[in-house]
Amino acid sequence: MDVRKRIIYIALFLACAFPACAKNFVVCVGLSDYPGYGNDLTVSAYDAVFMSNLFRRNGNSEVYCLTNRDATVSRVVSTMRQAYGRAGEHDTVILFFSGHGVNGSFRCYDGTLAYNKVTDCMKLSAARKRLVFADACMSGGMRANNRRSSTRDDVSIMFFLSSRTREPSREIVGLRNSVFTHYLGRGLKGYADKNGDRVVTARELFDFVSKQVIDMTRRRQHPVMWGNFSDNMSVMRW
Repeated sequence: MDVRKRIIYIALFLACAFPACAKNFVVCVGLSDYPGYGNDLTVSAYDAVFMSNLFRRNGNSEVYCLTNRDATVSRVVSTMRQAYGRAGEHDTVILFFSGHGVNGSFRCYDGTLAYNKVTDCMKLSAARKRLVFADACMSGGMRANNRRSSTRDDVSIMFFLSSRTREPSREIVGLRNSVFTHYLGRGLKGYADKNGDRVVTARELFDFVSKQVIDMTRRRQHPVMWGNFSDNMSVMRW
């Protein structure tokens, strides 16, 4: 084998062996329009579209987006199972949810989606990295429904939740997104990359988003990050 062919084979091997080839399998759910007139929100459906576009533009992501009347419990669950079932062990599975939260559940269009149902869907995946971003009131309660012993030691699962258990998640006039989603998006786009290595880690993302949300809401909303993962775990390359 001549030197040129050898270099080509090595390059192909490296391209497939390194995590840069890994994909994100992303399900984004947002509900602004709930049945009736008393429970509607302003920007949650747009939050999901915004996050979907962010991951698509970042590349190497397979993205599914469900909003409003399409975001029924059964469709969200079936979409998660379909998407996450396609992931390999080096891939990442991601759920983003924006809408109403109640104790122990997310509010979909036609009912509640229990937090443990979300993690059950993720556990069906071979992916070793699993991320949940939740922009919902009382989303911090998700911590009480998920124990580290329920995941394999080699699996990283990160919950980044918009508020503490008894706190609302806020919308502010003048922002096109909910406060948490606005700064989450900015963080993932690179504003959280404190050391400039073009990788946003879990710690960098939390430090950036948490400070901005707390300041914007005048300490009335405190994001929470919890799970079985390294502070240096890569969340986004940009």
